[in-house]
Amino acid sequence: CLWGTADWFGVSKDGDATQKWQRKSLRHCSMRYGRLKPQVIREMDLSSQDNISLTSTETPPPLYIVDPLARGRAFRMVEEVDGYSVPQTPVTPGAASLCSFTSSRSGLNRLPRRRKRESVAKMSFRAAAALVKGRSLRENATLRRMQRRSFTPASFMEEDVVDLPDELDTSFFARVRTCPHLLCRWRKAKEGTPGPPKVPLRQEVVSVNGQRRGQRIVVPVKKLFAREKRPYGLGMVGKLTNRTYRKRIDSYVKRQIEDMDDHRPFFTYWITVVHLLITILAVCIYGIAPVGFSQHETVLRNKGVYENVKFVQQENFWVGPSSEALIHLGAKYSPCMRQDQQVHDLIRDKRDIERDSACCVRNDRSGCLQTSEEECSSTLAVWVKWPGPPSTPQLEGRDRQYGSVCHQDPRICLEPASVAPHEWPDDITKWPVCTRYNTGNHTNLPHIDCTITGRPCCIGTKGRCEITSREYCDFMKGYFHEEATLCSQVHCMDDVCGLLPFLNPEIPDQFYRLWLSLFLHAGILHCMVSVCFQMTILRDLEKLAGWLRISIIYILSGITGNLASAIFLPYRAEVGPAGSQFGILACLFVELFQSWQILAQPWRAFIKLLCVVLFLFAFGLLPWIDNFAHIFGFISGFFLSFAFLPYISFGRMDMYRKRLQIIVFLVVFLGLFAGLVVLFYVYPIKCDWCELLTCIPFTDKFCEKYDLNGHLH
Repeated sequence: CLWGTADWFGVSKDGDATQKWQRKSLRHCSMRYGRLKPQVIREMDLSSQDNISLTSTETPPPLYIVDPLARGRAFRMVEEVDGYSVPQTPVTPGAASLCSFTSSRSGLNRLPRRRKRESVAKMSFRAAAALVKGRSLRENATLRRMQRRSFTPASFMEEDVVDLPDELDTSFFARVRTCPHLLCRWRKAKEGTPGPPKVPLRQEVVSVNGQRRGQRIVVPVKKLFAREKRPYGLGMVGKLTNRTYRKRIDSYVKRQIEDMDDHRPFFTYWITVVHLLITILAVCIYGIAPVGFSQHETVLRNKGVYENVKFVQQENFWVGPSSEALIHLGAKYSPCMRQDQQVHDLIRDKRDIERDSACCVRNDRSGCLQTSEEECSSTLAVWVKWPGPPSTPQLEGRDRQYGSVCHQDPRICLEPASVAPHEWPDDITKWPVCTRYNTGNHTNLPHIDCTITGRPCCIGTKGRCEITSREYCDFMKGYFHEEATLCSQVHCMDDVCGLLPFLNPEIPDQFYRLWLSLFLHAGILHCMVSVCFQMTILRDLEKLAGWLRISIIYILSGITGNLASAIFLPYRAEVGPAGSQFGILACLFVELFQSWQILAQPWRAFIKLLCVVLFLFAFGLLPWIDNFAHIFGFISGFFLSFAFLPYISFGRMDMYRKRLQIIVFLVVFLGLFAGLVVLFYVYPIKCDWCELLTCIPFTDKFCEKYDLNGHLH
């Protein structure tokens, strides 16, 4: 036991054990504290050689010099053995290499350092970077390995290294003076014979499998982001329609196809992200309306007694906000984009009735309300109508003919004051909103001293106004104006539309809804349909045409479709890029026609595309789906595609013809768009039979129009 302990600590009389212990100690120091001093290494080498010469009885194996490039590999590869990175040199059978001789002497210095394992976070980050750059994980690992092995690994011994490899003559290096026999050169160096002077080496580039040997292997940045160029006009859409090229294509056409750029679908990704974010925000802020296809009715309860009042709301089968919320967000809705005649007539009729109204004061002093004579009970209340009462105010020496108004009188309003020459007119529908009253508690005027129980409330989507209580207004989901006293003092259409206020409160002017509605969706399901379309068809076409061309077609087709829908379906709140999507479908037809001569079976592709589009048009005949946006979006997209999509010419005359068609279809599209603008703003039309294009009444209530106004029965 004691003898074994002495051997272990290197203090025994046995020289071999002592040498072994010292070697272990130096190896441990080199691994823990770094490189050893050169003199220590030389002493260890000498002691090791002496020990071998005195104790060894075996003849050492002969040394053979072998070209490290003998097997076609220019560098020594690094392999991992038991967790260590060990340099390996190609070995010729029956011979040892010069590197093995060198590494055998350097093995006494220190063991190779253990390579540090990568963390999970670092490997995950590297995998994500590879996916972003368009490479697979295997390609990324191969590229890293090539970059790591682009230079010969450093020797484990940096001081005591034979510099013979620098003078080797291989196909990789070229020298002016060289020795053809490596073995003789090594023997001369061993015998001390001075060899030829060292000369600077110059690197000779040898091409191996398209790579440049002797230089660091660097992949160009363009190749990192490059994708395999897809065939012109083909992709996912081409696979679905079985579009194949002919076996023989003219070389002139082939050059044009090769010159076509393969673009990145930046616009598709951008519009998809915008659609998802806006839909999520709309659902989170405005909630989800009742889901279904019919109308949802709610009855107002008051102290356990049913009143004959109900609120009718259209259900949303797309699982999203209500129509009122969509209008606030920017849906296509004609009364918010122009002065609609029907809405204008409703507001005018309401003002005519209000002009003859007066304040109805209850006898028990429980409250008062602005109403007509028919709705004011003569038994329970007094209808204070001017000029009957003795307290009637005067205007220019005469009694006023219209009024009274509950809680508003020109004699007690301080701001704006009714003083000459700015006296309030006799017509109460032209009175301003009084913002500051006289602070007196009693004016001896019955319509002022009473407690007002109703103020203007804007209900529905057509600007209907009622003088009612706050409770009823909240039940009808209206907009209550507690500062006003008359409906003529509020602008209900401004409340209904939201967004930016009108420049003139009487004239709606939110024309920007034509393109703002392209970024909205009626619900979650509606958004999912758009995302699926965009990530398949739109993405494939953008790779062919580029983001600028495809964005122009997408936006203009959607605007044209919304404009047509606003003409023929003015009172339906529509959202979504339906017109834009059908404009993109029209691009498929145009791209098919442009490449008709190079396809093997163009008719089969045309029939398949036609069946898909006809099915979608038929689907648009269902209620609450806007087929006018589909039709005019498809037509405008068809014209714009001829003008903006890249094309292939099959000769000089064909090139001139296609250049001419660009100008022609641009002019046709501008004429179509200008005609729709005139029909919408200048000469509005009302076409009853046109609604058959968007909904066929299979039953009496199948295409029933909805009106979000409350009904009083």
